[in-house]
Amino acid sequence: MRITRSFKSWFGRLQIHSKIMYTFLPLSLIPLIALGLISSKMFGDTVVEKEKINIRDESRLILSQLDSIIQNTESCTNIMTADIHELYKEYSARVTDVDDKRFQNLMESRLSIDLLMFPDVDSAVFLDVSGRIYSSYPQKGERDREVLNSPMPEMVQSQGSYGVNRWFPMERRNFMVTDPAVPVLTLGKMVFDLDTGKTLGTLFVNVKETTFASFLQMTPENSFSKEYYIVDSRGQIVSSPVSERLLTPFSDLSSPRLLERKGTVSDIIGRGKQTQLTTLTPYDKLGWKLVSIVSLKELNGIIYRNFVLTFTVGFLGLLLALLLTRKLAQIIVGPLLQVTKAMRRVKEGDLDATSNVATEDEVGLISSVFNSMVRQIKELLRTVTEDQARKRAYELALMHAQIKPHFLYNTLDTIYVLNDLGMNEEARDTTKALADFYRAVLSKGSEIIPLGAEISNVRDYLNIMQVRNPDVLRYSIEIPEELASVNVPKLSLQPLVENAIYHGLKTKGEQGSVSIRAARSDKNVMITVEDNGVGMSEEQLQRVEASLSGKGRQTSIGLYNVHERIKLYFGEAYGLTVRSCLGEGTAIEMKVPGKEGDDNDV
Repeated sequence: MRITRSFKSWFGRLQIHSKIMYTFLPLSLIPLIALGLISSKMFGDTVVEKEKINIRDESRLILSQLDSIIQNTESCTNIMTADIHELYKEYSARVTDVDDKRFQNLMESRLSIDLLMFPDVDSAVFLDVSGRIYSSYPQKGERDREVLNSPMPEMVQSQGSYGVNRWFPMERRNFMVTDPAVPVLTLGKMVFDLDTGKTLGTLFVNVKETTFASFLQMTPENSFSKEYYIVDSRGQIVSSPVSERLLTPFSDLSSPRLLERKGTVSDIIGRGKQTQLTTLTPYDKLGWKLVSIVSLKELNGIIYRNFVLTFTVGFLGLLLALLLTRKLAQIIVGPLLQVTKAMRRVKEGDLDATSNVATEDEVGLISSVFNSMVRQIKELLRTVTEDQARKRAYELALMHAQIKPHFLYNTLDTIYVLNDLGMNEEARDTTKALADFYRAVLSKGSEIIPLGAEISNVRDYLNIMQVRNPDVLRYSIEIPEELASVNVPKLSLQPLVENAIYHGLKTKGEQGSVSIRAARSDKNVMITVEDNGVGMSEEQLQRVEASLSGKGRQTSIGLYNVHERIKLYFGEAYGLTVRSCLGEGTAIEMKVPGKEGDDNDV
């Protein structure tokens, strides 16, 4: 604590420009170091992510080419199957050796012609049920007949139905290939007589590994060493630009556990100079995986150079900043002193004080904001004063609008008539309702009361009016119990009810009704006073709306006072809305906040 107090005391005695200098140094060094470390980390991550995106894009292109080759191979097999069936159908009767020789030439010629349409396919061999071999290339004698001793025909036949393809793994073979040194991918398919269902033989179509390797030699867009391989479900490399790695285990190049993971996988394997980014993209049709291996040796060097460059530039910038800080502090301190003087005058109560700093920097902005703030304070004080005066005027106008002598005289006269007629209970109830009503009107309690209390006041008023006008008025009140505690201004509903009786029902010529109901709408409460009286024309309705908005002549002081009081207490979003249709009636909606308790008290 003593050290802290000593530091604060020493720092407080410093000049402002010295404080800026001493504060600037640690605030610059710490972010500089953090920036170097974070930027290097982010730079490395960005480079790796960019490389992952490049690999994914290239992998999609490679897999598209791979899938095109597989589909072309299957299409080639289908065409050859149809051609073989047609040849057997056309030359079903072969009696002499000459016929057989001619059929063999036609068969091998047809296979060769079909291959011309599919350059990705290297060769095709058809083995009929009698053991004859037909090939798209010059036969190799006894070497090709080794297929008869291999399990390949039986494996194709085990598929058991027409049109089913049987893919064999990439392998080197001495038979049914044009070059035994080059591994091939073979597709086998049974050929049937479509008319009789009889098996005609087995068709084998070969694709050389070099066809796949040709599009694995992608040229990297950056300086990183990048290699692509195709690995089968056994973990063997079935295609590679490097021929020495063909048909070798993938585990010799990377972690074998990567092959066990599902979907597209990217992972960094190894440490230091041997770090590599390995990405696996599945090709589900053959159970293969496209593997990309990128050496990150160059990446480490780039990250280090970026780290050194960041710190070098930052250090030079720090030196330059230290040289300019003192001058900058002097430039800032002068205008700040002017702003401070103006603030001190405002603190002492002089709201006419202003800051004359007109620069376009932050100090100038502070000066401009300060002047604007002082103007807003003055305007706010003026507005508050006006609002208080307006509120008092509304309250006085409300009292004059509500406490009308003729209403009291007429009600007392009604009580006298009821007594004279011997209707003592009606006279008693009317007297009680009149007393309760004026007790609420003349009370000096809170101007904001619960809706339930306001409804009680309105019910007293309606009871009096119903006694006075039994042939004119019926009424109903529907207020949900959960809304009874919602706050409303005192005597806000009675003017609406009075307006409905005198302007809606009395001129109707027959008995009418007034209904009061309330409902919640989102976070607000809508209280509706509706009558089925004479209603208003469109022109009358427009005059009332203009009156409520303050843009027209006051047509109803009661409605206007209620509308303005609601806005004064709760805000501009609240108030009255009038709907009316000539000959059908009028509805006045009062919108108030849906909160309860004292939150809305004024």
